[in-house]
Amino acid sequence: MALLKITSLHPSLGAEVAGVDLSKPVDAPTRQALSHALADHLALVFRDQALTPSQYLAAASVFGPPMEQHYSQHNMPDFPLIGLVWHRNGQQPAEQWHTDHTNRERPPAATILYGVEIPSAGGGTSVANMRAAYAALSEDERRRLESLKTFNSLDSGRTDTRQEDKDKYGKPIEHPMVRTHPVHGSRAVYFHISKARIDGMTPEASRAYMADLLDRMIRPEIVYHHAWRKGDVLIIDDRATMHRAHGDYDRRQSRVLWRIIVEGDRPRLD
Repeated sequence: MALLKITSLHPSLGAEVAGVDLSKPVDAPTRQALSHALADHLALVFRDQALTPSQYLAAASVFGPPMEQHYSQHNMPDFPLIGLVWHRNGQQPAEQWHTDHTNRERPPAATILYGVEIPSAGGGTSVANMRAAYAALSEDERRRLESLKTFNSLDSGRTDTRQEDKDKYGKPIEHPMVRTHPVHGSRAVYFHISKARIDGMTPEASRAYMADLLDRMIRPEIVYHHAWRKGDVLIIDDRATMHRAHGDYDRRQSRVLWRIIVEGDRPRLD
């Protein structure tokens, strides 16, 4: 087993992991330790990594089987399980709080980002602890959320989605608005505002309620902000967080992240 050193980065979530070279095979005890560290800290940072696409896929598999991403126009040529997050690839920074791919029956356990080209300033990624957000709600609101379900489909309003992705991933999928973490056992608020409609509400009422929740729940004390360095790998636990990008960087510079998502469990409330 690798000699891990795990250092907290924020009082609510986030930890830096030292002692692991992700370009090399990760043994079973280290895999287990990293899986538990992710469940505990919700965001893990590995510095100074140098990875080929094949090495990156192997490293990501520590946290689950890499799964297809549904905006296939942004996939890496020859490595379709790696998405390219790159404004010159026609993308806008995802600046709204969200958790990835909730329109899947088994949504990602984790989103894994690798910093390949980093602007000189700005362009960070923020991660919010949604189990802390859940715990801070009133008992009445927690009970209300526990009774609600969402139907999740592809983002509304996007015009660049390929028909093949619509056909494969456009069917609405039902999930609870509060889910139990399969490793940690805690509860967290779980939804993606632009993918979800709350059962029994109109789309307009759903968005208004979810927007109000986000405004009230996501406070600085539950947010870790990651300022990117080249070679960083950031692993985000999608089962108990939301995240967002920041577009506050010079677009004459490149911000290129490689993204892998890994399959998790079907969300459930125990």
